Amino acid sequence: MDPHAEKGVFELPVDGSPDTPNEKPPNPSSPSITAAEDSPDELSEEESADLRRVGDKIKAEAWLVAMYSGAERFAFYALQAPLQNYMQNPAKDFGRPGALGLGQSWATALNCTLMLVSYTTPLFAGVLADGHWGPYKVLVVSSCIYLCGILLLLLTSIPPALEAGASLGGLIGSFCLLGIGIGGVKSSVAPFTADQVRGDGKRIATLETGERVIIDPEITVRTVYSIFYWCTNLGSLSGLASTFMETYLGFWTSFLLSFVALTIGTMALVLGRNKYYRRKPEASFRAKLLSALACAIRGGFRLDAAQPAHQLEKHGRSVPWDEQFIRDLRDALDACKVLSVYPIVWLCFDQNQTNLISQAGQMITYGIPNDAMLTLNPICVLIIVPILERWIYPYMPKVGLSPRPTVRMTLGFGLVAVSMAIAAGAQQTVYNAAPCYNMPLECPESNNGRIPNQVSVMLQVPIFVVGAFGEMLFSVSGSEYAYNKAASHMKSTLQAVTMLTVAVGSALGIAVSPAAFNPNLTILFASFTGAMAITSFGFGWLFWSSN
Repeated sequence: MDPHAEKGVFELPVDGSPDTPNEKPPNPSSPSITAAEDSPDELSEEESADLRRVGDKIKAEAWLVAMYSGAERFAFYALQAPLQNYMQNPAKDFGRPGALGLGQSWATALNCTLMLVSYTTPLFAGVLADGHWGPYKVLVVSSCIYLCGILLLLLTSIPPALEAGASLGGLIGSFCLLGIGIGGVKSSVAPFTADQVRGDGKRIATLETGERVIIDPEITVRTVYSIFYWCTNLGSLSGLASTFMETYLGFWTSFLLSFVALTIGTMALVLGRNKYYRRKPEASFRAKLLSALACAIRGGFRLDAAQPAHQLEKHGRSVPWDEQFIRDLRDALDACKVLSVYPIVWLCFDQNQTNLISQAGQMITYGIPNDAMLTLNPICVLIIVPILERWIYPYMPKVGLSPRPTVRMTLGFGLVAVSMAIAAGAQQTVYNAAPCYNMPLECPESNNGRIPNQVSVMLQVPIFVVGAFGEMLFSVSGSEYAYNKAASHMKSTLQAVTMLTVAVGSALGIAVSPAAFNPNLTILFASFTGAMAITSFGFGWLFWSSN
């Protein structure tokens, strides 16, 4: 037995056979399936092509981890939704809630910095999960660090701390802890959820209706990621409560809500520790990965130069990896090529959390906190997920569209471009309206920011609806693609690479944040539209037919 596995937890080696005769690998079965039959390979090509492909039953363990992810996202958005106002607006004599008074550019830059740190650390946490601790231990330890970061932000946001000037230092310190904690969670929670449903490959089964179908693990993984995303967006609704608490009770109550939610989620994760399937970490993984990449770089950036036979013939040395490891590494690097466009996508999509919140603050909100508009995104996602899974994905082949990940990514990128175009139009509408026109909240007629430009915040609704459709297509597909492309000992690491694309997008956000001020915002959103349109066409041209 693996020394990293606790009592009651089984482990599977790479070939899928159990470690000991007394332990059984996960083999979930659907309640609608009456009998399992053959492998699809045993059928003729014509017969196999005629059978409908369906996903398997989602095990309770996967639901439990997805629920933990929902609690973590509840905590994150309860904390993150008020942050732009907390950093941007002054504490007194202003029409919107505030605390630090740093202005829009600095608030946007700091928000992007938190995202940068949070999505860079998964690269290190992913290697730790795959090579040493395993994803479960990484999740638990990261959650504890995460809780410390929230607690620090909470304590330095109470009124006495604000008056004492401790809040900016507390914000910076909490961002450091939050970046490590969030990064550790993000590196492992999605693949750990999908690990709970990995079965024995494709198989034929008969449904209760008598229909013979192929149980396809890839469809199961797609469904798991959709469920995972649905649960995380359910948790994201905390931003709605958090922004009202910020407005009427103070920022510290929003951060307290975040702390309580993550505490409950972490306790549930720990209490269920004996129920999960845990991938066996490969102790030498990090050394082999770095050494193989170094050999490939020295060989002219060719992976063939890292092949064991090549190293033995050219350099007279034996290496600790085999040809299969190099094939797995090649697949992972091919996946990285597909994911390389994501920084531009995240730069545009993350406007939801920064400049679109500020845009809402320039509009008539009818008593709704301006940062509550962010919760439109998760509300839309909760509605969109079942629509995609039940109606759109199953019928895409009938109109000549394969629902494979790269097709969904391309369509999602296009929708993000459309959402940015709508945002540019909404911003120009704000600039065309009284009383402050292209300097909203900054002219004397605004009464210190209490009177916004006379444009309804409902103009933002299409931005979030279209963006949510795009997000469900590109984000779920990216995580699913990374999981399916990665070998068992590389799943957390490749998932961390997808998170790194978010970090690079945040770095780009920091770079463009100096342009985030009036009257430049229409041009800024239009630039995002152009960048996203070029990205969508380029990606579709290169990867539309990729599997």
